[in-house]
Amino acid sequence: MRLLHLADTHLGYSAYRRVTEEGVNQREADVYESFRSCIDYALKSKPDLVLHAGDLFDSVRPTNRAISVAVEQLLRLSEAGIPCVVISGNHETPRLRETGNIFRVFDHLKGVYPVYGNRYEVVALDVCGKRVAVHCVPQCLSREVFEEDMRLVVPRADADVNVVLAHGAVKGIAEFRMNECNEQYVPVEMLSDQFDYVALGHYHRFTRLGENAFYAGSTERFSFTEAGDEKGMLEVEVGGRLASKFVPVVTRAMVDVPVIACEGLSLEEVHRVVREQVGVVDPAGKIVRVSLGGLPGHLARSLDTRGMRELWKSAVHFELKVGAEKLAVEPVAAGVGSSLAVEFERFMAGQSVAEKDVLVSLGLRYLRVADETEDVEEVSV
Repeated sequence: MRLLHLADTHLGYSAYRRVTEEGVNQREADVYESFRSCIDYALKSKPDLVLHAGDLFDSVRPTNRAISVAVEQLLRLSEAGIPCVVISGNHETPRLRETGNIFRVFDHLKGVYPVYGNRYEVVALDVCGKRVAVHCVPQCLSREVFEEDMRLVVPRADADVNVVLAHGAVKGIAEFRMNECNEQYVPVEMLSDQFDYVALGHYHRFTRLGENAFYAGSTERFSFTEAGDEKGMLEVEVGGRLASKFVPVVTRAMVDVPVIACEGLSLEEVHRVVREQVGVVDPAGKIVRVSLGGLPGHLARSLDTRGMRELWKSAVHFELKVGAEKLAVEPVAAGVGSSLAVEFERFMAGQSVAEKDVLVSLGLRYLRVADETEDVEEVSV
C-alpha cells in the first residue's frame, strides 16, 4: 500500500509586509498555495492513505481564512475517498483542556481522522484489504505525558500494517530540535524496524532517520535557516520492502546570501558590493537576506537603507543583517504607526543576548497569538 506523508503546513502563518491584490499577507497566501499543491498531488497520485504529522495550523486560534482553507482541502480528500489521519502538533494544541482544540471542526468529515486528545490513540483502518493500525501520539499536555505515552506504542498483532504518527524532536539528537518552549521528544527506540513506517513531524527539514523512519519536513520555508531546503512531502510504499520518494512542492524562492566580508571597506565600497548582489540574486518575487560581516558600527549606522530598499524593491521581502544585527529596510507608510511586532523586532535588533533569533521568533509567535485572541487581524503595509 502507498502512503503520502506530510507535516508542518502551518496554515495561517504570516510574515513581512507584502500583501496580495486581495489584501492577504503574501506569505500567508504562499503557505496556503503549498498546502493546496500537496492535496492536488494526492488527488492525482491517489495514495491509499494520507498522513499529516502535526502543525497543520500555525497557532491555537487560526483565522477564519486558515480554517476555511484546511476544511476545503481535507474535504477534497474526503470526496475522493482518500482517508487521512492528522494529529495535532505543538503549534495548534492549547495548553489548557478547557480551551478546546480547533481540530474538532474535522470530526464530521468522512474519511478524515483527527487525533487531538493529548494522549496516545490508535486509528484502525481497512485499507486495500489490509488491516492498518496508525499509532498516533499527538502533542500532549507535558513532555512527561508524551514520553509515557510513547512507551505504550507497540505493534498490534492483529494488524497487517503498523504505522507510527508522531510530532516531536528525536530525543538526544540536538539537530532535530526547533528550540520551542513546548517541544516534546520522541524516544530513539521508536526508530526501529518493529513498525512498518514511522512518520514524524516538527523538524522542518526532510530527513531520513532510518530504513523506515522519516521527517517529511515542512511544506514551506519559515525562516532563513531553511533557505536552502527543498520543501515537499514523502511518498512511501509499505507492506513489503519499504520504498520512499521525496515529492517536491514549488515554493517561493528564499535566498540567504553568504556573509559578505566588509573589513577595511569604505562606505561607498559597501554600497557597491550590496548593489552587485542584485544582479547575482535577481530578487524579483523572492525573499532575500544580505549579511555584512566585519562592518564597524559607525559605517553600519551610515548605510543608505532607503537606497537599498529601492534597489531590492522587486523582492517580496528584503532584509539586511550587519553582524548580529538585522536592519529593517521596509518603510512604514506615512501616517501609519508601526505594529507591536515591528517595534519588538526593532528593540531586539539592538540587544546583545544569546540565541537572539530564537527569542525573536518566539516573541513574534506570542504576539500573533495575542492578536488572534483579540480577533484583530493586522495588515502589514
